[in-house]
Amino acid sequence: MKYDVCIIGGGAAGLAAAASFNKETRVCILEKNSMAGRKILSTGGGRCNMTNAACENCEMVLEFFRELGLETRCDSEGRYYPYSNRASDVVAVLVAAMGENISLRTGFDVKALSKVSDGHGEISGFMVSGRGCGGESETIFADRVILAMGGKAGPRYGTRGDGYRIAGTLGHTVTRVFPILAGLECEAEGVDFRKLKGIRAAGRLVLHREGKAVAEERGEIQFTEDGISGICVFNLTPHIKAEVGEDPAEAMEKYRVEIDLAPDFSHEEIAGRKSSFGIVTECLAETVSPQQLKSWILQVKAVKGWKEAQATCGGVDLDEINMETMESLMVRGLYFAGEIIDRQGPCGGFNLQNAWETGIKAAKAIDAEMGKK
Repeated sequence: MKYDVCIIGGGAAGLAAAASFNKETRVCILEKNSMAGRKILSTGGGRCNMTNAACENCEMVLEFFRELGLETRCDSEGRYYPYSNRASDVVAVLVAAMGENISLRTGFDVKALSKVSDGHGEISGFMVSGRGCGGESETIFADRVILAMGGKAGPRYGTRGDGYRIAGTLGHTVTRVFPILAGLECEAEGVDFRKLKGIRAAGRLVLHREGKAVAEERGEIQFTEDGISGICVFNLTPHIKAEVGEDPAEAMEKYRVEIDLAPDFSHEEIAGRKSSFGIVTECLAETVSPQQLKSWILQVKAVKGWKEAQATCGGVDLDEINMETMESLMVRGLYFAGEIIDRQGPCGGFNLQNAWETGIKAAKAIDAEMGKK
């Protein structure tokens, strides 16, 4: 089979790219799962936090979906959701936008991607090798390829990091990847987190590395059986990492989280309190003394792993990609989109914005290039 474009990955980035091509471009999408857009369905608590008003190209994405017939609504914190509040509707409009020129192959597990030479040292296209839904080996040829295979977060959705290996075989640099937007495993002297599981508290958090503040967040903290969670905690995790050549376990020992559990009260207002109860729950007050309310220190043990992470930090080096067209600066005809690249944002629609935006850019750049020829 020969196509103008092969999109490897039928997630947010791949579907956005497919929906952006003109109707004359022959496109094949290869998706490992039995359905496209599976991970989209779990985002935003099943509502799909599509983008954020703070994203630079937010309006571009909103207009893209308006043209597909999907209206959105914005909450008080700038997060955009489909007007129906159903993530499945987002997937449905993307799939419905595919014309007869789009071939969607689900259950297709890509194993390798290689360049095809024209015999004069120039790249004439690509060969995609893998296994179809029946387990048979298949080869697909395309003039151009969009790698939209995602990262490693959420392996239950089929994200194993295969895209990094494939990008590497084509000469691209892949920066160190680690899970982010996940809970933290913590410890503190005399604290049994199992007794705090399920408790929620408003707070301000400051992340310290070797005593130096590196990030700050405020919001609702959720206590778990081995640490803390919640959006404000998730947004600290991109800053918790091992430097090049540093042992990850040793790096964790350098991080501490300082929590202010009375962010709306001054030191003077809580001075002299006999108990923390009344500001925090009774159970939490048994663990945190009034003297600790404004500065409770937790030692970071680990960031939760790939199973719980919502995103991947690291990926294909941005210095090797034209970020306006998403084409590789090393391999002509190879494009990237979505979480596979080393570009991440906090919770609140920023990472889906990256997926939609890069997928749209790649498709439009390819159509423009094909139009010139």
